[in-house]
Amino acid sequence: MEDFTDKKERKMPVKRTENLNLAPFGKGSIQRGTRKEMNFYFRGKVKVEGKEDYLLECKECHRTLPSIAFGTHTMRSNGAFSLLGMCRECKSTINAEVRSVRKNAPPKPDLCNCCHEKKVLQIDHLHGTTIFRGWVCRNCNTGMGSLGDNLEGMLQAAIYLEKDKSKIIEKLHKVYDEMFARTTEQK
Repeated sequence: MEDFTDKKERKMPVKRTENLNLAPFGKGSIQRGTRKEMNFYFRGKVKVEGKEDYLLECKECHRTLPSIAFGTHTMRSNGAFSLLGMCRECKSTINAEVRSVRKNAPPKPDLCNCCHEKKVLQIDHLHGTTIFRGWVCRNCNTGMGSLGDNLEGMLQAAIYLEKDKSKIIEKLHKVYDEMFARTTEQK
């Protein structure tokens, strides 16, 4: 048998019993890659990034509101939660819109209504209303949203990619004909 008496005693890792949200910033470890002026405050027992008296602009309604009007989003590496980009009022309005659209939407098809690929589908609706547009994949939904959710944004991107107007129109006809052929085959 081996004798362990002269070897250094190995320390077992100690299980952390304290809530890191309640711990002082940077306690017990070296913080690397954090912002120099990381501020936080507490909402009850939840550590929130920023200062309580900060004013933020809602990305939906563009009103400037105190940070308490914004919900929390994700937890950062320092244990503080970041804030959502939209106020609670706008978030609840959008959630109500999506619930209403989902309730009245037709059944999910097998393929994305935009790219016609078999992917996980999301509901697409005309924002600010309960008008259903279709079932699209995440890539198509975020792509259209990034371009402004309108035809003008899509056309500006097409013009950016292809400067020749006749080539854009030719491609549009080709894609439209292929899309129309696919939709008639599915019926």
